Amino acid sequence: MTVHHRDEKYLDEIIRQRFSSAFMSNSKWAKLISTLVANSLHVKQCRIKPIWDEKKPYRRLVFDENTQFGLDFYETSMEAMVSGKPRGWCDYKEIEWLDFPSIEISESSAPAIQQDIETIQSLIDGTGQYRTEITADNLRLYAYL
Repeated sequence: MTVHHRDEKYLDEIIRQRFSSAFMSNSKWAKLISTLVANSLHVKQCRIKPIWDEKKPYRRLVFDENTQFGLDFYETSMEAMVSGKPRGWCDYKEIEWLDFPSIEISESSAPAIQQDIETIQSLIDGTGQYRTEITADNLRLYAYL
């Protein structure tokens, strides 16, 4: 399988063809991820949809209280914070949306993960203006529409 998602021209073409609006900048991403890391006790589960990935279930944004700017995420990208393959670098412009489910049922025998999406919405709102959509079951933050 040839992996095209790392090619800048390919990424730019996907963005141009699929989306009419972009809502995130690199600085907004870095600020948002810093907030999520600082509040990792509240943010227990975050799904991520790369623009080039059509598979379901979606990947996970992997972080904890020890995740650091300059070590795990940077001004334009993050390293090994997106689950699945390929692993490694992910530019912020590769992210279509983030989902924060209120309940995430594990495929294993582990208990369901519950999180307060209204608290997460407040944390996100405290960092700036983002395009979000909230339901009883999920909070979605859009990078593109």
